[in-house]
Amino acid sequence: MITHFSFVRCVRIAVLLILTGGFAGASEPSQQSSTQEPSLGEKARELKAQQAQQSKPAKVFTNDNIPTGSGGISVIGPEASTATPEGTPAEHNEHYYRKTMSSLQAKLELDQRQLAVLQQQLSINQLQYYPDPLKTLHQEYSRSDINKLQAEIEAKKQDIKSDEDAISDLRAQLQREGGDPGWLRVEPGGKSWLEKLESGGGDHPKGTPGTKEYWESRFKSARAKLARAREIQELTENELNLLQIQQAREALNSDVVAELAQKIPAKQAEVDAARAATEKATHELEELQQEFAASGAPEEWSAEQ
Repeated sequence: MITHFSFVRCVRIAVLLILTGGFAGASEPSQQSSTQEPSLGEKARELKAQQAQQSKPAKVFTNDNIPTGSGGISVIGPEASTATPEGTPAEHNEHYYRKTMSSLQAKLELDQRQLAVLQQQLSINQLQYYPDPLKTLHQEYSRSDINKLQAEIEAKKQDIKSDEDAISDLRAQLQREGGDPGWLRVEPGGKSWLEKLESGGGDHPKGTPGTKEYWESRFKSARAKLARAREIQELTENELNLLQIQQAREALNSDVVAELAQKIPAKQAEVDAARAATEKATHELEELQQEFAASGAPEEWSAEQ
């Protein structure tokens, strides 16, 4: 028979066991959690290590280490090309230097002749310009015409300076690479650089025939040839016009008239040759367009770049 005292004692023991087991069960996950989670210091060290691996210093290009040539820096992606870029030292041979110098010298000669024409036109305009407003009806040229010519003259002088700098850079490059200085000289008695440019053909097409690169290369070359022919034609026509103006102004000077009588026919022949070159370049571009149309290639491959 259980007494009241024994019953109360049993209840106390049962409650104590329940409370002890509950606290122990509740504390176990807490202990496991505290042992599994890293400390804040460990987290900081881990994060710092990850940042050090991901943030590598970027490559900075300067004048001393920037790659040279058209293929030196790729804007397509990080994967490097296995082909040798055009214009790298491996391809700077005699052909490269002669072709580059020919183009630069022709550009310089063309700009110099255009500058001479502009300066002569300015001189004529200034002679025929009257600041007196009462003589406005007799003016052939205005102050704005003169200002425009002066601006064109300054711009052309800058072009010539750029041409000369490019030639100097090419000479320095040849010296650095140990090339033959004779590669940059024109042959005695040969054509001028501009005459070579007039008679020269287009560049060899790039790419496999029938591809987009092939057609774009051919159209680019044909259009450049036509633009060059038109520029030379305009130059020679302006030079002829100035000679004819000078002939009319110097009609009473027999020495000048005799000299111009020799220059004008020669310049007229030059104009005729330039016009013929423009017609030929125009015809070649038209034939190329017909050939392209017959090929069935996409129209955008012939678009002007």
